[in-house]
Amino acid sequence: MEIVHHGGAEGVTGSCHRLRLSARDSFLVDCGLFQGRDHGPGDTLERHAIEFPVEDIRALVVTHVHIDHIGRLPYLLAAGFDGPIICSKPSAGL
Repeated sequence: MEIVHHGGAEGVTGSCHRLRLSARDSFLVDCGLFQGRDHGPGDTLERHAIEFPVEDIRALVVTHVHIDHIGRLPYLLAAGFDGPIICSKPSAGL
């Protein structure tokens, strides 16, 4: 088992962590936007692109619905993720 950070590890925004169970199976915990200094230079939509493979992600687990935890969800879907999204009922409502 391994945890790979795709955001939120060296800054406060962009929470996105992969729990890799095997080479073919992982779960993603959050998929948030980078904000402020965490997103780097420029103001383009490309900075939000998903730059990691999504084929092995079996589900997305959402901890809560702040934009820095779910803001890149549309980009994750555009990258080909089509698995279930696991969250609380209030979070799903939002």
